[in-house]
Amino acid sequence: MTFNKTHLLSIIQRTLLLMGGVLLFMIIFSFTTGPFYLYYWLGKSNSEYNFTPKHIIVMGGSGYPSASSLLRSYYASELYKKHPNCDIYVCQPSSEGLANDKSDAYKISHDLMTRGVNSSKIYLELKGKNTREEALEVAKINPQLKNEKCILVSSPEHMKRAVAVFKKAGFRNIGGEPTFDLCGPADLLYNDKELGGNKNLPSIGQETQLRYQFWNHFVYQIICYRELMALSWYWLKGWI
Repeated sequence: MTFNKTHLLSIIQRTLLLMGGVLLFMIIFSFTTGPFYLYYWLGKSNSEYNFTPKHIIVMGGSGYPSASSLLRSYYASELYKKHPNCDIYVCQPSSEGLANDKSDAYKISHDLMTRGVNSSKIYLELKGKNTREEALEVAKINPQLKNEKCILVSSPEHMKRAVAVFKKAGFRNIGGEPTFDLCGPADLLYNDKELGGNKNLPSIGQETQLRYQFWNHFVYQIICYRELMALSWYWLKGWI
């Protein structure tokens, strides 16, 4: 096969143009509310429930401590306070041979206890390495869960897939509690001139969209596009 330099350069050029177009779209889209509502849709569209739960299932996060595991622990404990008769299943894979009391799942359970959860109500699921396996492993711990009312606690972007996976695995009564971050009430506007420094640069103290919203929405897009790919893969695998 002869090497066609012109053809290769054409492919590289088209690829760079496509990547540039995608980046330009993401930048423009970040100045709108669209990314947030996509993120919100992933968290809420498949998670609504109108029953009193009997079990709370905390989905595996990024280990302990991490933002995802701490948020899930907080939301699970708040849900437990409303429904103190619930059991809580903590899903977090552990390394083979590691003692249970050294695992991240145990550390999360300890965090739950400091928040008021009764230790006798907590069960650890240490094998599940993805959402599908977590659903199957939780069912092995207690097969009755498939017929009882359960609430999943997970990150907003993961919630739609998590609920769909558990339903596919045979859980009949499943809802979700997405762990949305909450913004503080403080007014973040400031006067650049009062703070000194280089006065030749533009003042952005009054521009919260440029300072925060744009970047938050850019991150939301990356999170959501990754999750949409995961949803597509799980659908192709027959897991949802």
